[in-house]
Amino acid sequence: MNKLSLFLPAALAAYSFRWSWWSKNKKGLNVLVYHKIGYHPRGSKLKELWVTPERFEKHIIWLVKNGYNPVGFSELLDCYKNNKPVDKLVLITFDDGYENNYKYAYPILKKYNAKGNIFIVYNTIGKVNIWHKPEKEVWVNMATKEMLLEMDRSGVIEFGSHTMNHPRLAEISHEDAKWEITESKKQLENLFQKEMFAFAYPYGSGAYNKDVRKLVLDAGHIFDFSFKQGKTQWPWKRDDMPIDRLFIKNTDTCFDLGLHLKKGIAKFF
Repeated sequence: MNKLSLFLPAALAAYSFRWSWWSKNKKGLNVLVYHKIGYHPRGSKLKELWVTPERFEKHIIWLVKNGYNPVGFSELLDCYKNNKPVDKLVLITFDDGYENNYKYAYPILKKYNAKGNIFIVYNTIGKVNIWHKPEKEVWVNMATKEMLLEMDRSGVIEFGSHTMNHPRLAEISHEDAKWEITESKKQLENLFQKEMFAFAYPYGSGAYNKDVRKLVLDAGHIFDFSFKQGKTQWPWKRDDMPIDRLFIKNTDTCFDLGLHLKKGIAKFF
């Protein structure tokens, strides 16, 4: 037996530990986070924020076939208020409110009778994502009010707040942070004519900052979502922590998706 025949199996075994299959299962709330559903522009340095429609559809098919129930914020609220289990529930969330969510994600979710949830940056509705530096990626169109209202009327998509302008809340003044949080909730409620009770922190900034989080909860949000990778224990201790999420990339296969849901992470490096 030569050295190569001994080395290769050992190397492959070691490499497989990159995936979380060997770690303990984690119970808790499953919240997936996507951003852009579509095809990244040439030269993009933000490819990790894109998932192709083909990959996204495979994820949805896998979820449904494996008994997961993709729900909206309203169903989660019912579980929270009535202490119901969430083992097979999954919250599919999208940050920012891109036009490609309407073009690609919305019809796929509708096709499989699944629900999705979009966090909206209010001041960029119908505009572009000006918070991204153009040298990293060309600006991308955001959904218009007409698109948002159509998705809302369908019952397929529910909405939450993602501030007015997408700032890092922990890095701006208390007064500015309060305005970003309260005004976005107010404007979205005016648009949809219903209560907005879910909030996601842009970049995850402020999610674990006591002062910032207090502003979010005091504004009347029931749920607040971080950008920290993981699953949140259920029943959720709202006063103690925000809800963590599982960041999904285009490189995530259905096998990876299953690991995210069972282990709280698919790969360690």
